[in-house]
Amino acid sequence: MTDNTPTHESRIARRSVLATIGLSTVGLAGCTSNTDSESPNNSTEDGSGLDTEDSEVFANVEMNDKKLEVAVTEESATEVITLRDPDDEIVDQASLEGDTEVGFEILGRYEDDIATGEYELTALENSESNNPIDSTIITLDAACTITDVLWAAENPDMDWDKNSPVWDEYAAVVIKNKGTIPSLLTELRWKGAPAAKLGRDDTVSYHHETRLPPGETTAYSFGQIYQTSGAGGSLDCSELGTEPMTVTAVVQVGPDPS
Repeated sequence: MTDNTPTHESRIARRSVLATIGLSTVGLAGCTSNTDSESPNNSTEDGSGLDTEDSEVFANVEMNDKKLEVAVTEESATEVITLRDPDDEIVDQASLEGDTEVGFEILGRYEDDIATGEYELTALENSESNNPIDSTIITLDAACTITDVLWAAENPDMDWDKNSPVWDEYAAVVIKNKGTIPSLLTELRWKGAPAAKLGRDDTVSYHHETRLPPGETTAYSFGQIYQTSGAGGSLDCSELGTEPMTVTAVVQVGPDPS
């Protein structure tokens, strides 16, 4: 077993920042959002298994929560499977022990970061064998992108906290993960939001802990993004033109901004 500390150049820090998306321009005149988006449902969608079509031994490989689950065919003579990271280091080895499926812990293995990129699974007859039966390459990464920004007042049928008297001033973002492993949303920063214009800073931010599996996830704000009045004063929307509002997401696993 080798040192498990990843050193690959694609190693992703826990608080990577998604590229800032200027997706929605907020028309502050009249306090309308000026968006044409349809309301999404609030479901999250897990990705399917990773591609193993070129392998005659590996029947299925898929992520299940924090574990990479690997299945081999019943006809295979495989007894041991090794997992190598993008630096070609063995990060784990598992024995089938008469079964056809094993699991490798991927997320949560390292405290601060994980190596993303191409991993190699190798099937062996036993732990002493130097001749692999078969191997396959899989890509482990989280490719997250903000695809929509939504205002509660214009999307009342969504799953807002309507116990709050100001729920219609909340907002949400839709994040699509085109990768093969989940990520974690840790913060949303709303620059130029109406609520920010009431304060001294140009940005309001909220910490999150929202899992982002492959597919789309809707993340709801914890505050009044479209707030136009408060203890610090109020906004006269009729005097404001159209101004940009940009949203930045901070995620656990994903590419740095370009």
